[in-house]
Amino acid sequence: AVLQFTGGTTGFPKAARLTHANLSANATQIALWASDAKLGQEKILGVLPLFHAFGMTAVMNFGIRIGAELILLPHFKTAEVMAAIDRERPTIFIGVPTMFSALNALRDIDKYDLTSLNFCISGGAPLPSEVRRQFEETTGCTLVEGYGLSETSPVVTINPLTGKTKAGSVGLPLPGTVITIVSTDNPGQVLSVCERGEICIQGPQVMAGYANRARENIEVFEGGHLHTGDIGYLDEDGFLFIVDRIKDMIAVGGFKVFPSQVEHVLLQHPAIKEVLVIGVPDEYRGEVPEAYAVLNEGENATGEELAAWLNGRIGKHERVSRVVLRD
Repeated sequence: AVLQFTGGTTGFPKAARLTHANLSANATQIALWASDAKLGQEKILGVLPLFHAFGMTAVMNFGIRIGAELILLPHFKTAEVMAAIDRERPTIFIGVPTMFSALNALRDIDKYDLTSLNFCISGGAPLPSEVRRQFEETTGCTLVEGYGLSETSPVVTINPLTGKTKAGSVGLPLPGTVITIVSTDNPGQVLSVCERGEICIQGPQVMAGYANRARENIEVFEGGHLHTGDIGYLDEDGFLFIVDRIKDMIAVGGFKVFPSQVEHVLLQHPAIKEVLVIGVPDEYRGEVPEAYAVLNEGENATGEELAAWLNGRIGKHERVSRVVLRD
């Protein structure tokens, strides 16, 4: 049904082959999770881009699956989102942590009526506990965190919408989903409760494989399950916690940024000899890329000039906060 392009676990863009069954299953899994959602009576506010696996499934396909009205906005602007909630009365809002952080920061939030919201789901990047607490306190609406990746259509886990949740956890596996934690040194070794290792997934939402990538498919499906490249653990209650990433992916407001791709662009500048891009903490977007560079002998470009040159050639979410020159 979809060739969903992603950097996957290697940083090199590949097309995840998501079948009709994958997409149908994932929308149904979310519908089963949101068991209180009333068929044909819900309204979902959609601000996530529908070309992204999260928006495609959690907003569009899930919304259609439960017969919800879709209230679509072309981009995220805090005041416009608030006005839409006040005016259109959505019952469900699905977004990334950056969005909820921005809504929390709105000074005149009290002038908007947000009581129509029944629950909100955050994904795409880690949700700070303070952002969740403040949003729930302000709106009276439940906000839970989930986890997924393009290769899984994309949703794998969500915290319960009612009952027990755990701070810092991305939740429990969706129906029909099996999560296994394996050793990063020995992928055949399954780890015990609370032991940290690579997160592996089996379920009806797992892709058919990468298009035209035979070698990568052998590696990513080693042992019969999907290797995510993420490090985490399952606690005694089956809640999943993400603690690290095997690769150097940077999560910027819900979008994946791969340092190798940004480095490739910056290396095309004639003044650049060497470059390294890393993720640094950012209060609003979670992380932002930052570049460190060495100039070729005789070059005198400034960090500001290089940042402006680079940021004009890459995606908005890939833009670096600065370029730091080093010897």
